[in-house]
Amino acid sequence: MPRSQRIAMLAIAAIIAVVAVVALGTGGDDETPAADRRTAQRTATTPQTSTDDASDDTAAAPQATPAPKPKPPLLTAATARTLTYNKGDTVVFRVRNSSAEEVHVHGYDIARDLPAGKTITLRFKADLEGIYEVELEQSGTPLGSIQVEP
Repeated sequence: MPRSQRIAMLAIAAIIAVVAVVALGTGGDDETPAADRRTAQRTATTPQTSTDDASDDTAAAPQATPAPKPKPPLLTAATARTLTYNKGDTVVFRVRNSSAEEVHVHGYDIARDLPAGKTITLRFKADLEGIYEVELEQSGTPLGSIQVEP
């Protein structure tokens, strides 16, 4: 290869290298310089504290998304269990059954209709200490019990 061709190839390689460095350094077609993008990313992901005495301290910190509230326990004929509460608490639980029934909480004398295949929620104040059966009234099927402690 003649000397002039080698010089031309070297020049082309140098130009390609310079273009690659510039493109990688600035992030391509983006109009924001690389240094500004890095600052913007760091600002967006890292909370910055100011040492300026005149700064506004009322700026709210980013808040985490609240976790979804858990559903109350579910009582079914297949999963009879005991739910424990302290006296004064609000008792909350759900009930589901494949056939229409009446849910009865003994001792508290609470009765609610339960449509077939639907889920209902029962809620009442735990003001009586003891252990109280929860059952499907017509069939006598136990769903569980409510234990209220002092």
